[in-house]
Amino acid sequence: MAKEKRALPEILEQDFIICDNTLNRKGWRLLVEGIDMEGFLKNPVCITEHNMKSIPVGRWKNLRVEGEKFLGTLEFDKNDELAVTLYWKYKDGFMNAVSISVVPIEESEQLNMLVAGQRYPTLIKSELWEISIVTVPGQKNAVKLCTPEGGDYKLNVLDNKKENQMNKDEKDKSSEEDLQKKLDAANEKNVANLVKLHVQRGVVADGEVESLKKLALQDYDTVEKMLDARTPAKKEEEMPDGKEKEEEGKKLANELRKLNLNSEQGKSPKSKHDDWTFYDYFRKDPKALDAMRENEPEKYKQLEADFALQADASNLVYNPKKSK
Repeated sequence: MAKEKRALPEILEQDFIICDNTLNRKGWRLLVEGIDMEGFLKNPVCITEHNMKSIPVGRWKNLRVEGEKFLGTLEFDKNDELAVTLYWKYKDGFMNAVSISVVPIEESEQLNMLVAGQRYPTLIKSELWEISIVTVPGQKNAVKLCTPEGGDYKLNVLDNKKENQMNKDEKDKSSEEDLQKKLDAANEKNVANLVKLHVQRGVVADGEVESLKKLALQDYDTVEKMLDARTPAKKEEEMPDGKEKEEEGKKLANELRKLNLNSEQGKSPKSKHDDWTFYDYFRKDPKALDAMRENEPEKYKQLEADFALQADASNLVYNPKKSK
């Protein structure tokens, strides 16, 4: 008994996601927003399996880009027996794929366009060549590259720029941290030596040592000047009377109070230090260094470059770290 033919709709149509911006199996990406459809729309035929010599089985319409997807509707030729057969294959779910061919116009190797696993450039501009119905698409998002003559187009493999840049960033970060630790250690050693020197001079009391070290780490110059200005304690027979001792104590307390206030407010003496190196600013007046970076970038870069040369001469690897 002959099988009855199914009634055909007035129009044989099927909607498709033709391709998208995701990474395909070949390791490259096509940006759908960069597809030029002008030439194709003048003859929007649908062929099978990318066979340019085959008779069209339908025509494409409502081609459009929505977000990162290239969409369209295929109208099958209801007067073509093969086209009707293919229509039912898609309608019944036995076939699902379509595939496009494009002619590359512009590629990009910019790092901000690469995604994980990408091995070839990003195709940011292309010309639509044809759209086929296929049994199995050649790639995950079904795109074939071709030359203007119809031959195969090959993308060049990336030179691992993204991976190399990431490795370099990690090395730079490690070098910066090592340099910072060395600078901090040198600064702490200088402060300890400064306080120790004035302890030996007899102008620093035992209870002042730790507070002076803490203040000197923030404002070395001011603490150094204050301690230099102190005079060593007199011998017992030359010690001042009670009133003079009281005045001396008040003077010391006032000096420490001003120093603490100056430290808390984040202030430092506002004077020009044309003979200072980058390390001098970093160790003695980091806030002035930050201000120079913002207001005198050329001077900052020169000092930084000079310091890098000095560091290199000392077998250190210097990479600048942005001041907080």
